[in-house]
Amino acid sequence: MEPVALYLEAQPMPRVWGGVRLSQRWGIAHPDPVGEVWLAYDQNRIRSGPLAGRVLAEVLPGLGPGFIGPVPYRRYGLELPLLVKFLDTADWLSVQVHPDDAYAHQVEAVSGFHGKTEAWYVLEGEGEIVYGLREAVRPETLAKAAQEGTIWDYLQRERVRPGQVVPVPAGTLHALGPGLLLYEVQQRSDLTYRLYDYGRPRALHLEKALAVARLEPTPLPRPTPLPAHQKEILLAGEAFVLERYALQGQLTLRAPAESFVLLTLVVGQAEWAEGPLSWGDTLLLGAGKTLGLWGQAQFLGAFVPPPAWLEGYPAHLRI
Repeated sequence: MEPVALYLEAQPMPRVWGGVRLSQRWGIAHPDPVGEVWLAYDQNRIRSGPLAGRVLAEVLPGLGPGFIGPVPYRRYGLELPLLVKFLDTADWLSVQVHPDDAYAHQVEAVSGFHGKTEAWYVLEGEGEIVYGLREAVRPETLAKAAQEGTIWDYLQRERVRPGQVVPVPAGTLHALGPGLLLYEVQQRSDLTYRLYDYGRPRALHLEKALAVARLEPTPLPRPTPLPAHQKEILLAGEAFVLERYALQGQLTLRAPAESFVLLTLVVGQAEWAEGPLSWGDTLLLGAGKTLGLWGQAQFLGAFVPPPAWLEGYPAHLRI
């Protein structure tokens, strides 16, 4: 019998800029700071049910297109095309940018990755981020500023707070500042081009970064959630739609027939058919499947929409 949902095992990732909150909440013992926990990725293991202990990438081909959904299957095949994670920032991340699908498929084809559009949802903390440029800049000027350490003269810095949604389309120069705990949903890609990294001994990718970056001012969008049936729509784009669900007692969620949904608990406690769910627990809900939830909690959900749906979302939610 095909499962309704797969309960995924979180995977900690040490990062030089990471804090202590993720380690403390999950009881992770690691000598290096854990900056990220990958909640949904095709190399994560399944926590419960008859498929427990198996890696998601090994299981998806057997579950087939019907579980993934026709829209992501036509576009990506039997892979999980999204990655969901938590981030804890104790220091500035590098000033970076990601390519779009066209550039990734042409220049980085050997990697097997797609482009990388992402979005952040601020869970805790108030702090700064870099989001685009303050003014239009020529590529050679920005390259020189990155090499000389004066790049901050050109970067737009913004403050963010809990509950804020930040869309980061491919091509947007960006960096996360310290003191933030965030949820991130992104395309399944590890293509990150660094322009500036504060002297850390990591590679920079100036040529590729300048080839894909938007070099004109990029205002920070501030999308207003759109109430819908049993949920709020936070963002909508070709890569993913991001939604928020409030659980107050009992809730029945149905994934669209067109796509799976990645469902992550971000506030409170809940239960489902296989047991309790706590902060950060993530389910991969099959396309068209119905899931019952009980408790007091808030969830974020992400799925891959049919192109025709995008015309129905308001412009201020589009990424």
